Amino acid sequence: MSFTDYIKKMLTGQSRSSDSADQSASQTTSQSAEKSGPTLLAIDTASTSLSTAVLINGEVKGELFENMERGQAEHLMSFIAKSLDEAGIGFDAVDGIAVTVGPGAFTGMRIGLATARALGLTRKIPVVGVSSLEAVAYGVSERDQQGRNILVALDSKRNEIFAQAFDGKKRPLSAPECVAPRQALMMAPPGDTLLAGNATPRLLTAAAHAPDAFYDCTAHSLPRAGNVARIAASRWESGENLAPVPMYLRAPDARRIEDQGPQKKK
Repeated sequence: MSFTDYIKKMLTGQSRSSDSADQSASQTTSQSAEKSGPTLLAIDTASTSLSTAVLINGEVKGELFENMERGQAEHLMSFIAKSLDEAGIGFDAVDGIAVTVGPGAFTGMRIGLATARALGLTRKIPVVGVSSLEAVAYGVSERDQQGRNILVALDSKRNEIFAQAFDGKKRPLSAPECVAPRQALMMAPPGDTLLAGNATPRLLTAAAHAPDAFYDCTAHSLPRAGNVARIAASRWESGENLAPVPMYLRAPDARRIEDQGPQKKK
């Protein structure tokens, strides 16, 4: 089924049966009377996974996650439809869309952002961005963190990693950067630091002889759409969410080749 067909089905409610639609209408009426905060659809395709979720009255529903290095474009709309169906609402009940803007895979970022923008334009609702690094930090549990700083590291598929440090309240301590693992360790302030993200093994190797203590944690190593939605909702009224544009921390490989100039003929 094409992207356009999915949007038409979601807008007309054809993606769900009449019984589900009746049940959804009843739930939507009940929710509008007790509504607390925006109802958000969240999308993450910026890494090597695909995740969608719906946030209703501060509660994450219909969260889906699957490791997926390829095929995100083909599966994203069906994930969205399933998340909405499991949350018991139609697309017309969504107040806004939250999407990860990276850093991450160039193709993945573009898939998520293009889809979010298209859906937002179709419904004329806001589309906001959330950092992939912050989404991972947000997933660190209080039991793991215990007030310690967090250093998030995501794999860039190159020698460098995408990294950013956060304090005990998960507020950014540094800007997101694309750096070597040893440089990333220097982004965290002195003291015990939790490491999160799928590049954590590389940081642990680099930290073997570091003066400070660095610990692994049980947080998910990739962004989850539920956390993306929670972050976006917490900043919804203040308007402090990121713009829905890609966060590029390094030049794409195609650009790097172009920058090298024409190859000399041998």
